Amino acid sequence: MDPARKVETPFHFYSGMDRPLGIQAQSLLEFLEAVKRVGTDSLEFHLYRGDFERWIKDVFNSAFLHSRISALRRDGVKGEELRRRLVGVLEEWIGFYLYKRP
Repeated sequence: MDPARKVETPFHFYSGMDRPLGIQAQSLLEFLEAVKRVGTDSLEFHLYRGDFERWIKDVFNSAFLHSRISALRRDGVKGEELRRRLVGVLEEWIGFYLYKRP
């Protein structure tokens, strides 16, 4: 899965129910950049609803990313720690993908 590949179903960021931020991601690279800049309230909102896991599973079919993001939810991570760890998971996967390419 190319992290720069655009998908038909973008991820739309919200800060709460019916509170769209007007930020969307159509690739894993765009998702990573959005995670770096949206508020932690948005990250917590989506993590604890299972939105990140669902999008990753449904759109990218990545068991690795799905399980790593699920672990963040199970660990109860919040705030800037959530951002730091989520960025780390995404950068790890993207780095692995880029490294293993011929």
